[in-house]
Amino acid sequence: MSVDIRQQGQEGDALSEGRRVYMGNLLYTVAPTDVEEMLRETGFAEQFEKLHISVDPVSGRNPGYCFLEFVTREEAERALAALPGTPLCGRPIKVGPCNPKSSRQSRWDGSRGSDYSPTFQRWGDWKGADAPVASGEQGPNGAIQHLKQRARGANGAQLYIGGLGKMIDQEHHDTEIQELLDGFEIVTIGKRITPHPDTQSVPGNHHYCFVDLISPEEAERAMTALNGAAVPGGRLRVSLARSKKMPAGDPRINSWHPDHVANANAEAGPAGPAAAVPKQQDEQERREERREQAERQRVIMASNNWRRS
Repeated sequence: MSVDIRQQGQEGDALSEGRRVYMGNLLYTVAPTDVEEMLRETGFAEQFEKLHISVDPVSGRNPGYCFLEFVTREEAERALAALPGTPLCGRPIKVGPCNPKSSRQSRWDGSRGSDYSPTFQRWGDWKGADAPVASGEQGPNGAIQHLKQRARGANGAQLYIGGLGKMIDQEHHDTEIQELLDGFEIVTIGKRITPHPDTQSVPGNHHYCFVDLISPEEAERAMTALNGAAVPGGRLRVSLARSKKMPAGDPRINSWHPDHVANANAEAGPAGPAAAVPKQQDEQERREERREQAERQRVIMASNNWRRS
């Protein structure tokens, strides 16, 4: 696995010393705590010192892979030999070494290059489930804190934005949504979701995403301004996502897991029949992700030019 040198920072020593390991073929609902538990069960709890992972603050999902840094090169090599095929939440993991690679350029013509700053930085070092989380913190701990707050109904409101075209890459998606919501206070932007194949014969754009805004009032204002707005290929369909607030005392709030979000999103969608998303889309999203991940893993394991995408 090759790691973008722009994101090395303190990772450089671990890379050069051979202590950094790639772990892939993860289910998208695997949480950092699941990885920790697997390492405990396989006898590596005391041998690894850092889990570097991405958590989406809207869906709670990981991108299908993460990185582990071990205390010594010998422990990393032992993990490379021992961990491949180990089941994690029912799926066997794939493990490989990491090597530095040159910076990757965005495929989008409008890319701002090094000037691009995502709305929310999903990647970061996992500090543990009990670690204090600072206000405005990003990375995996900040993402999970945001999800907990949203589950309590204490963190703004979520907007459904449909009628989007196919994205080129994450920078393109993030920038397009920022521009659409210019003048509104965004908390975080979820990933763009592939529509159900049944919509392919229907004119217009059918990709969609969810966006968290600072308050219900801000979400209402954005919905009023954007719903029906003309965009290349069609018109936007914008509505409030149905509230999935958990009751006070619900144990899922403090023992948060991506499955809680996945179960809620299976029902959530936009509020109101006029903007309803077909029920099959949640299952289709999972099928698309499985196919996407299978192809990514096929390329990764067949090549020495592994990429952090």
